[in-house]
Amino acid sequence: MKQKISFKHYRKIIILLLIAAILILSITKNIMESYAVSSTQEAVCVPIFMYHQVKNTNFGKDVISPYEFESDLKYLSDNGYTTITMTDLIDYVYYDKDLPEKPVILTIDDGYLSTYKNVFPLLKKYNMKIVLSVIGKTVDDFSKVVDNNISYAFVTWKQIKEMQESGLVEVQNHTYNLHKICNGRYGCYQKANETMSHYEELLTEDVLTLQEKITAATEFTPNTFTYPYGKYNDTTESIIKKLGFKATLSATYGVNLINKDPERLYGLKRICRSHNHTVQSLLKEGLKTLRYINE
Repeated sequence: MKQKISFKHYRKIIILLLIAAILILSITKNIMESYAVSSTQEAVCVPIFMYHQVKNTNFGKDVISPYEFESDLKYLSDNGYTTITMTDLIDYVYYDKDLPEKPVILTIDDGYLSTYKNVFPLLKKYNMKIVLSVIGKTVDDFSKVVDNNISYAFVTWKQIKEMQESGLVEVQNHTYNLHKICNGRYGCYQKANETMSHYEELLTEDVLTLQEKITAATEFTPNTFTYPYGKYNDTTESIIKKLGFKATLSATYGVNLINKDPERLYGLKRICRSHNHTVQSLLKEGLKTLRYINE
């Protein structure tokens, strides 16, 4: 005859199963937390700051003074930060090259003359680096005339060559002639109802035109594309990748955690350096976003 199991035994079995389940969940949680910590430790925190003009008038969101820029360099230097280039970051991901303990990237968009006149001397003074993303058409235009008006003038190819050769300025691609809003196009963004083939052809021609010009002027071929106005979508990104760029810079706010995954180099976040907002306060606020990265 089969022996009947009493309710007391059933209860004991259930309790043992519950204890086992709790132990399994606890072990799993510890493993996952350990993995998460390990992943964070393996990644490198890389703040990227975005500048535009550095001059003594019309301060605002995209314009700061030379004094403010110098204060940024001094703060970063005094607090153990090392400025790196996009090539340094790309080499870390693709070729396992080392990065300094506290890397930071200073990007300046567009290529205003103030970069050469006001920023470049300070870079030499502090031995620090920037990434300069230029608009090709404006560089072409101002290379044909003599115009030193700091309010609106842009750098020339001769000045770009001098800065690149110093090792303190890395020149990157910001489109040849798509940094504008006109005829239904917003920067290099795809127009409404524009065919994929037409868009790819237009973007490819523009971007490669500037690639050739920068390479001819500096003997360096850009490996990073900077989106005009930070405007792009997946289609834009796929074309840029196809053209061989290893990284892209957006205007999305935040700080980056970089590991060995090449996809982390696309759509990199930046912190806009505006007038009357110190780099230390912006850095502090930006680091708070790290908790959301990888979620």
